[in-house]
Amino acid sequence: MMSALIDARPEWADKNTFEADREKMLRYGTSIGISLEELFRMTDSDAILSLWTAAEAAQLED
Repeated sequence: MMSALIDARPEWADKNTFEADREKMLRYGTSIGISLEELFRMTDSDAILSLWTAAEAAQLED
């Protein structure tokens, strides 16, 4: 899964960058009603990238 994510977002190969973006995805996910347990169980790279896209879009709206 991680290799698919890095293929889509090469900057995620850097652990610090990925962790910062992961934190953003977790904050966004919980803000729309997804539990942390559900977020931590996510393994589908497409779902994770969709969550990232939505989090980025929400940030642009603020």
